[in-house]
Parts: sequence; C-alpha cells; structure tokens
Amino acid sequence: MAKQTKRTKKFLKSNLDRTLKTRREHQKKKAVIERSKQAKKAKSLRSTHSRGKGKKEGDEDDERLDDDIQEQGLLEGDDGSDDELPGSNAATQFKDMSVDDFLGGGFKKGMGGDEDDEDEDEDEEDDDESLGEIEEMSDEEDDHAQDLAKLAEKDPEFYKYLQENDEGLLNFGAGSGGDDDDDDEEGEEQDDEDDEEEENQGQISKGKGKGKGKQEDEGAEMEVDEDDGGPIKVSQKMLLGWQRSMLQHGSIKSLRKLLLAFRCAVRMGDDEASEGAAFMIEDAKVFNKIVLTTLKYTPVVLQAQLPFKELPNGKFKLPTNNKKWSTLQKPVQSYFTSLIHLLKTLPEPKMLYVVVTESARMVPYAINNKRAARDYVKVMLNLWSTADDDVRIAAFLALRKIAPAGDDAMLELCLKGAYHSFVRSTKLTTVHTLPSINLMKNSASELYALDAAASYQQAFGFIRQLAIHLRNCIKTKSKDSFKAIFNWQYVHCVDFWSLILSKACDADAVAERGVSEMQPLIYPLVQVATGVINLIPTSRYFPFRLHILRALLRLVQKTGTYVPLIPPILGIFESPEFHRKPKGSTLKPLDLDTSIRAPTSYIRTKVYSDQLAEEACQLLLEFLSSQSRSIAFPELVIPATVQLKRGMKAYTNPKLNSSLKQILEKVNQNSAWVEKRRSEIDFAPNDRRKVNNFLQDEKSETPLEAALRLARKVREQKRKIVEQANQKVEEEDSD
Repeated sequence: MAKQTKRTKKFLKSNLDRTLKTRREHQKKKAVIERSKQAKKAKSLRSTHSRGKGKKEGDEDDERLDDDIQEQGLLEGDDGSDDELPGSNAATQFKDMSVDDFLGGGFKKGMGGDEDDEDEDEDEEDDDESLGEIEEMSDEEDDHAQDLAKLAEKDPEFYKYLQENDEGLLNFGAGSGGDDDDDDEEGEEQDDEDDEEEENQGQISKGKGKGKGKQEDEGAEMEVDEDDGGPIKVSQKMLLGWQRSMLQHGSIKSLRKLLLAFRCAVRMGDDEASEGAAFMIEDAKVFNKIVLTTLKYTPVVLQAQLPFKELPNGKFKLPTNNKKWSTLQKPVQSYFTSLIHLLKTLPEPKMLYVVVTESARMVPYAINNKRAARDYVKVMLNLWSTADDDVRIAAFLALRKIAPAGDDAMLELCLKGAYHSFVRSTKLTTVHTLPSINLMKNSASELYALDAAASYQQAFGFIRQLAIHLRNCIKTKSKDSFKAIFNWQYVHCVDFWSLILSKACDADAVAERGVSEMQPLIYPLVQVATGVINLIPTSRYFPFRLHILRALLRLVQKTGTYVPLIPPILGIFESPEFHRKPKGSTLKPLDLDTSIRAPTSYIRTKVYSDQLAEEACQLLLEFLSSQSRSIAFPELVIPATVQLKRGMKAYTNPKLNSSLKQILEKVNQNSAWVEKRRSEIDFAPNDRRKVNNFLQDEKSETPLEAALRLARKVREQKRKIVEQANQKVEEEDSD
C-alpha cells in the first residue's frame, strides 16, 4: 500500500467518524431518491412514451444527487475538476466496502484525483499561509515598540524581567534581521501547522475521552499530534518564538505549546509520562528557561485574554462571560497540575522561592478551579511549615492572597490547614526551631485576622478542644491525660490563640471599629489557661507556668481585660526554691524559652532559683505596669504588697529580695501618683465611661512604666551579651 499523505492522516483523525455516519445516512436518502426516480421514469414512459425526456430527467436527478453529496462533505478530495468520478459511482463502490477495507485505503477509489495533485494543493495552501504569516510578521515589527511600551506601563515588574533576561526579545524587529528571523518565521509556520493538528486532536479527545482517567481529562485539549518521528526537542530559539507570539498578541496557541513543554519538563524523570510526550528537553539551561518562561508569561497571556479586577475586599472579578473563558480552563488546569508536581519535587531552595513567588500571580485564575486551588493551597501549607524561611514567607504571601479571594470553603481550608500545620510543627521546640515556630505563629495570626466571623468558628472549636483535654486531665488524672497537657503543642496553642485575640480585640482597634466578634472567646481561653497553671504546682514545672503566664499577660496588655495574674506569680515565690538554702552547682543557666520542665539536676540549685526569681519579678513588673493607670490601682495592690512584705522576711534568695524591694518602692510611688490625680476628678464611680478613660490621655509615664522601660533595656543588653558569648564559643568549637 502506498504511503499515506499528510492530508489523508488528518482526514482519518478528524473527519472519519463523521464521514462514515454521514455516508450511512446518505445511503438511506439515496434509496429513497432511486425509488422516486424510477417511479417518475415509469410515469413519464406511460404518459409520453418518450425515452429522451426520461433520460433528461434522469440526468438532472444525477446532477442534483452529486450536488447533495458535495454539500455533505462526502467527497473530501473533490475540487470541481472534470476528472472526478461521479458521486453515484463512488457511493456504489463504498456501499459494499467494509470498514477495514476503507481504513486500508479503499476510500481513495471514490475520492478522485491522485496523491500528487493533493500534495500540489497542499503546497499551494502552505505557500499562501506562509505569505500571510510574513505579512503578519511585518505588522508585528511595526507595532512591537508600542506593545512593549504598554507592557512597561501595565506590568513594570515583568518588563524589568525582560530587560534583565530577554534583551533579545525586547530588540525584536529593531533591524536585527538575518537568518535568525528566517528561522523564526519557519518555526512559526511549523507551529501553526502543529496548532491545526492540535485542535483536531483536541476535538477527537473531547468526543471520545469522557470516560478516561483523571490525567487524560486534565490535558485532553492540551495534547499535540506531532510527527511520527517522536517528541520534538525544545530549543531556545523555539522558546523565543513562543515568547514573541505571547508577548505581542497574547497567543493562546503558543501558551498551549509552552504548557505542554512545561509539563514534559517537570515530568522528565517519570517513565510513564515520558511515553508519548510531545516535547523533549535535554539541556538544563532549556529546562530552567521553560520553567521561568511559563511562570513569567502565563499570567501575562491570561491577563491579555481575560483581564481581571481586584476588589477592595481581596476578591478578584473575572470576565466569565467572555467566550475565551471556557477555552482557557484546560490550560489553567494544566499549569497548576504541572506546577504542583514541580513544587513537590524541586530540591533547590532558591529556585523553589522563585517558583512560589511567581505562582502567586496565577491566584486570580485558580479560584474558579476548585481542585487546582485546593491542591495549590495544600502545597503552600506544606512549604509554609517545612521549607526555609524565604520560601515560608513566599508561601504565606500566596496563602494570604488566595484565602480572601475564594469562597467560604476556601477560607476555611486555609485557616484550618494553617492551624494544623502549625501544631504539627511545634511538636519539638529547640533553639533552632523556635524562630520558625514564631514566624509561623505571627503569619498564621494574620490569616485569622482576615475574616472575624470565619475565624470565630475555627477558634471556638479549637479552644474548646483545649478545654476538653484539660477536663479529661482533671477528671482522670492519668499519666496519658497529663501528657496531653504538659507538652509544647499545648503551650504553643494557648500562646497562638492569645496572640490572635490580642490582635483582634486590641483596645485601640476596638475604640476605632467597635467590639470585635472574637471578643467572647477571651473568657474561655483565660479559663483554660488559668486552669492549666495550677494543675501541677511543683517547681519542676515552673517553666511551663511561665509560658502560660506570658500568654495571659499579652491579653491583659493588648485588650485591657483584667486577669488576676498576681496570685499565680506570687505562688512561685512560695515554693521551696526560695524558702530553703539552695545547693551549689556548676550547671549553666537553663534556657527557659525552650524548656517546659526543668531537669531533676536543677531542682533546689542556686542557678535555677536565680532564674526563676528574675523571670517572676519581670512578669510581676509587667503586670503591675499594665494596671498602673487604673483608677483603682492603690486598692488593687494592697494584697500583693502585704504578701510580699511578709514573704521577704522568709525568702532565702538575696537576689529575689533585692528585686522585690525595688518593685515595692515603685508600687508605692505609683499609688501616690494615682491618688494625687484621683483627688482632682469630678465624677462618681458609677460613671463607667469616665472611670475606664481615667489617665488614658496622660502623656507622662507612670513610675511603674518608667521602671519597666529600664528593666527591659537591661534585659535586652544581657541577652545580647549571652548571644555573643555563645556565638564565640561555637566559632571556637568549629575551629
């Protein structure tokens, strides 16, 4: 059998099913026409007995039949020449032919013409297409400078990227000419032929692939039927041609080719995906170029075809009524499928940072594709909780962008996923992991600040879970129930919700915007935290108590809510650590920031006693300073003053007595300062508004605030000295 031409191949792939169906319908119509023709012929013979007239009518019927066949597209090779076989003869030949014989080349018998004529016609069409493309290229060169000027105005960041990485693309059409332009034109002609085949293949896949798997469904319209020789090797010149087409015209066809190359690039190591791949990447530079081009140019093309608007509430308005909307859904799905695979397998942090940063520009087009958006959020959450700090920040910014842009389900996914990722990352807290945990804690709190109503639902459920653990521990008092409380995850969860409520219910923010919807959650969180503090009163768990006290102190300072923290703080001073003579020890100070339970070797030692005294006095000063402007401060501190004066006579730690003595002096000064200003007021205690605003407009510092400012400065200086000493020791050990 002779070699099939390209035109024949295209016919077999795109029009074969439709042609066979049409032929069957035509056979039925033809039978009716034949019966009608015979009836007319018999009638004519009976009426006129003239054979010539009947013959004339029969010829007219044959001509009408040929016209019907041509209109239905059954004669694919008919060009109106006199050498073509009559349609009636072709239909007769096809009538008794099987489908296998037809596919084997039997259809050529009724199509007319020969292969050489078809090739000549195809060459003439290609010449016409090439001439049109050359004329189009000349128009592109004239408008190139104008296109770049618009690009620089709309997207200066992308234009700067082109200046740094694709200077040749910016200079396109500026007199470069030469062989490169000829090669590019030839490449674009080949691209147009491939695009035509791609569209035909997409139609066939769309009609036959409804029941296929997930991967085929995602890329059904993205497949390209290339030559039988195998995948095409992607070159930088080929990429440059795609870039020109996308930059100048926002070409969807070039974008599809780029996304196919991107999919082949990210799955190079997958043997199954490599079979039947449209493109082949052999150079590392080309791989990087494909990835960067996809990340940079895809948002540009989509913005040119489907421009979006960002609303003040963080959502994006897309032109879903545009005819191109449905056409671009498959490319968007293909982009995110390949992107997620790349993010899961890319090992280099710098490249990963670039991919995450650039992918955030595609968020407006992902929110309408729920599956792509959900998978993208999960990958970003994983990177936010496990990657390097730069990648963590980039992933969080992507989450910060997609969370308010989607619907309530998307926001809930981001909030719940962020909390679960945070909890999993706090299982082990060390000097090395603590900065990353604090970064996650601060960034996740920003997500919960986006929508107070959605955040309330999430926070209520998670705080309730903390209360259930506490209830089970108090009820059963088993070893496992205590382990569920005294661990880093529980500590960080209490601190996390304290941070969120402090931001949502900040006193200044409430004065401006009104009471926050998160305000009712302060009471249950305080109840949980105060219940945990007194669960185990032994001195070994004082580091745990200090962490919880810091979380509650933040709530007091930011929200203005009064929480009685003096009793749990003074309870530390009543422990045996300060009523018995401490033991001498050569242990280095315990890092209280990364400890929730003191080792047995530290108990009753002077180094541990000094650390507890310093931390407890600092917390006491912080709390008293937060209440120093209260109109009831003189009466508020009376029980604490009495207890401290009595305890100083029994405390065995001289450092503690010295610190408490200074605090009592500042408390007395602050009480006198408040009483002096309280004597000048002209309102009764039942005027709650004026009572709450008492001394809030006072610009001068209170005695306790001045003492706290000085204590923080001294504490910061000590911390820096310790860090420098530790760094010096590490350098000596490394040498």
